[in-house]
Amino acid sequence: MTVFDYPRDEVVTSFSMPEAPRGPGELVSASRGQGPFARLNLFRDKPEAVERPDDRDQFVVFQLNKTLDGPTILECSQSEPKLEGSSNEPDVLVALEMVSFNVGANERVDPETRATMRIDFGTDESSTNKAFDTVFWSVAAGLKLYDDYKAGKGDRAESKDLKPDVRKAFGNRPIEVYGGLAQLQFQVVKHKEPAWWQRIFAFAGGETGRRLVSLLGFPAITLDAIHVLNELVNRVADMEPEPLFRSVPMRLALSKYASEAFTGGSPLVRMGVLNQGFCVMTRRRDFEAVSASNAIYYPTHGKLVPRTVSPAELAGARYDDPLRDVTYVVFRVGMKGTKLDPTFNYSA
Repeated sequence: MTVFDYPRDEVVTSFSMPEAPRGPGELVSASRGQGPFARLNLFRDKPEAVERPDDRDQFVVFQLNKTLDGPTILECSQSEPKLEGSSNEPDVLVALEMVSFNVGANERVDPETRATMRIDFGTDESSTNKAFDTVFWSVAAGLKLYDDYKAGKGDRAESKDLKPDVRKAFGNRPIEVYGGLAQLQFQVVKHKEPAWWQRIFAFAGGETGRRLVSLLGFPAITLDAIHVLNELVNRVADMEPEPLFRSVPMRLALSKYASEAFTGGSPLVRMGVLNQGFCVMTRRRDFEAVSASNAIYYPTHGKLVPRTVSPAELAGARYDDPLRDVTYVVFRVGMKGTKLDPTFNYSA
């Protein structure tokens, strides 16, 4: 396994992690040799260096609630699908927009630090719609964590500026999820700027290269093409990468139809759900901090802010951000039900 590769058969459906068998009177969490990360290695030529990524770095997907009643943030398995879906419209078109990326203040970041972000989003292989091949929309983005214009002043890039235009990278094409059952993987790896990055983006010495983000988008590619892309992005492994957070693929229902088709309507299966609106991704270790903050999102500042904080307090010089040490990403998600037709009429 390599930095951005993963076993296809290891897919999680929610925040919950599997536990190891318990002995009499014994409470034991999942051992380091078990669970969905068991066969993942960080270093291609040094598999013995790391057994598997820390479970606490597994990302968690939150959904911003659309009402002020109850908690403002819901974990994906606490959400109910808003899109109905049906046999007449089983598929879902998705628009994904990254609106901010907040790097925790306690992350070891200097002006030479770069981050490679990777998103794979497409149809889960368990989808009920078998008329199409399983394809993914994949993005690889290079994030400069210091603004080139501000590096001399020692200023990090602001979270609202670290937002690659994912839709533009896909040629403004919507992501097609057949059957409404999606698979999502999100990873961010911190590293020094590698030689391959400089060769691909050779214009970086000019004015154009001073932009914060360099983005490569690959719409509707097959699993074989994903492996080719892995070989490209995995070159950061030569620069001693440090994952900010990463995951095995997560299975998410985009509609009620997709959720019930997978679970069979069983109340004992807690399906992860992604709805249209705003969602937040962060590390599992920060689950309690983000959840307990009962935060709302301020697009102008690109930050999650506890609901109890007033706009005046946020704008004030004395505002002490309780989530300043949390690394998180905020996405805006748009959805539309549809029925994709794989057949063509060749008659005159």
